[in-house]
Amino acid sequence: MAKQKGSVKAKGTVDGNLNFYKTIAWGYLARLIPGVDAKRFREDPAFEGSRKSARRFGEGNIMCSIIYRFVPQKRRFRHLFKQVRTIAIVCLKHDMSKADVFNAIYTFLEQEKRISLTREQFDVLLASFEQELAERLNEPKEEKVKKSKNKLELIVTAPLQQEDNEFLALHMDDYDWKVSFEGTFPDDYQVPLFLLQHVA
Repeated sequence: MAKQKGSVKAKGTVDGNLNFYKTIAWGYLARLIPGVDAKRFREDPAFEGSRKSARRFGEGNIMCSIIYRFVPQKRRFRHLFKQVRTIAIVCLKHDMSKADVFNAIYTFLEQEKRISLTREQFDVLLASFEQELAERLNEPKEEKVKKSKNKLELIVTAPLQQEDNEFLALHMDDYDWKVSFEGTFPDDYQVPLFLLQHVA
């Protein structure tokens, strides 16, 4: 993280990964946004473990949602779904079959007296649960197009110098930006005309 210096500070994100922000402790900072792009996550062998973990999480989430429908509203509480999902993910991590995972979820909910299904009903529905899981896992997923956020809020804390004016006039066309003036300015200070369209 780099500290922003000078009389013009910025908040916002530009060029997709350059982020300007303000913290209480450190003031105005700049950084590259951390993270991995989706293509690298999908293809790089270094992320194989993360991909497996993400698949388990998604699969466990779907399995829980299938069975959770049979938990009456009155018997639900705030963290019940999370508990059930955790059971599913742990079971999947231990390479249990789908039927065994559904069974573990059902057993937990039955012991907690939360589910409205009897064991016989569950056994009859188990094949349909597995079929629904397979269908939902095979649904085509839309590729999310990440929009480049080129929005900036500039905070001017002292009168702008000639080079600041030139930079703002010539090099900010690619960005959606607003400017605000904070601080003490001389009584005779005049805001450059080109900035008036960007005043917040």
